[in-house]
Amino acid sequence: MKQTQRVLILGAGINGVSVARELLLNGVPVCIIDSSDLSQGATSKSSRLIHGGLRYLEYGDFSLVRESVQERGVLLNLAPHLVSPLRIAIPLAHRFSGVLSSSLRFLSGFRVPGAHWLTTRFSFSSERGVYLVNLGLTFYDWFASKGNLPRHSVHDVGQQGLPRVNTDKFRWLASYSDAQMQFPERFVVALLHDCQKIAKEKHLPFDLYTYSRLKLQDRKALISTLHNPDKIQEEFEPTVIVNASGACGDLTLEQVEIPSPRLMGGTKGSHIVTFNQKLSEALGEQGIYSEARDGRLVFILPFGNSTLIGTTDVREAGNPLEAVASPEELDYLVGMVNMVFPQVGLTTNDINFHYSGVRPLPYQPKGKAASISRDHSIKEYEGPAGWIVTLVGGKLTSWRAFAEKVTNRILNKLGKHYFSVSKTRLIPGAEDYPQTKDILLAEQDRLCEKFHLSTESIQAIWRLQGTALEEILDGLPDFSNELITGTFLPRQYVLWTIEHEWAETIGDLVERRLMLIFDEKLHTDTLQELASCLAESEKFSIEEIPDQIETYREHLQHFYGKAVDC
Repeated sequence: MKQTQRVLILGAGINGVSVARELLLNGVPVCIIDSSDLSQGATSKSSRLIHGGLRYLEYGDFSLVRESVQERGVLLNLAPHLVSPLRIAIPLAHRFSGVLSSSLRFLSGFRVPGAHWLTTRFSFSSERGVYLVNLGLTFYDWFASKGNLPRHSVHDVGQQGLPRVNTDKFRWLASYSDAQMQFPERFVVALLHDCQKIAKEKHLPFDLYTYSRLKLQDRKALISTLHNPDKIQEEFEPTVIVNASGACGDLTLEQVEIPSPRLMGGTKGSHIVTFNQKLSEALGEQGIYSEARDGRLVFILPFGNSTLIGTTDVREAGNPLEAVASPEELDYLVGMVNMVFPQVGLTTNDINFHYSGVRPLPYQPKGKAASISRDHSIKEYEGPAGWIVTLVGGKLTSWRAFAEKVTNRILNKLGKHYFSVSKTRLIPGAEDYPQTKDILLAEQDRLCEKFHLSTESIQAIWRLQGTALEEILDGLPDFSNELITGTFLPRQYVLWTIEHEWAETIGDLVERRLMLIFDEKLHTDTLQELASCLAESEKFSIEEIPDQIETYREHLQHFYGKAVDC
């Protein structure tokens, strides 16, 4: 057992991992522990957008919008293999409506006396009109003025190249620029690869323990696996404990017996994925950000050859890791699509799968769920176990900025100076990234020829690894192009993933490493071969494979409504 003083981070989602990376860049040793897999909470259950928070303007969260649009620009530069620009259109029906309700939301955001009371006491038209949206997008462009994305524009419905929305309801489309991160799960893995690289460069201890258990004994942290809780794998006295377990933050503090007032008041957000071809054709290459009948704004987003729709906003009191989309939420999202695209006639039978997560929002017992601040904050506690820092809030867009603030606070407390290079440090897989689509295709053609793989296989690995693909495949001994059934992924690459990317279960591979959950069809043979790879890597025995597959099929049905083809 190592007896090294370092920072202990609880939670291997995007916030915990980004703080670890920032600390390592500042020469601070780190240990991360999670009771489940990487990114199993809100990180993998989001709308997968890198957005500036257009809606936050209505609540006067100018600093959050400014930070978000700046970080969006940083991410587009640092991770082009995982983050790409996306044009989004807002369908509009009226010219002037929504001004009063939006003004009251704005005033309530500044805690103006009476504003919140008026918004809850009286019913005002919340539907936002073209003049109000145009004004908001003008401010939005101003905040993002240093970026390279196109400014907003307003069009008549029906113009060529725009989503084919309901012409009986909508008259205009206001288009603006944001960005999409298709696989935040892969982004977290890339950050962890960078943590390893930084630790090696700086000769620092860095450890990651998933599916593990923490016990605090006086000021010592004792870490063991969930399978064998009595055998201590690691024991050390952390300089600080960072609680980055997201919406589970209160549960985490309770489990390690740290007294604390309630900090988290997360809301559940559910999404659906459909491969409905009519919807894909009607949507085109732009996303839709439209207002539902209850005033909630919902995204309809192109997602490869599928469409991602979300999200709901429902207060959630249970265990965040047990959140499941309700039938009412599924009906709500399908109804939203049909309001915007009635010609599609979407039904719940068109849902390929759904997912639901709980946002790590601050506890706010009263008011609408949508009014809870999406900003991030730090809560500190000094007790018998030492100094505990709990992270509240945070989102995909602002992960790096949040990590900067947390690291700065920790180093100040430890009497050290903070510096940051993360704003310019490329995410692994972005090195020497092709600058144009033609160069990208030429590079992928070269890799196809070198490794004797199809274009589909190279592109499938590329979307997971970016330019790191070549180094990975070069490092495989006697590389074979044998593929996992039902996928374009080489079996040897899957074995490499298990060895180097902390995968322990079938679910880890399907949902958070290989991203096969987003394929239209998931085959039993695929699960069988993935389980065989895990058994070959000694994650479980060959005899356990049938039970592992059956348990995972039940998991897919319960949490995702996803069927497995025979």
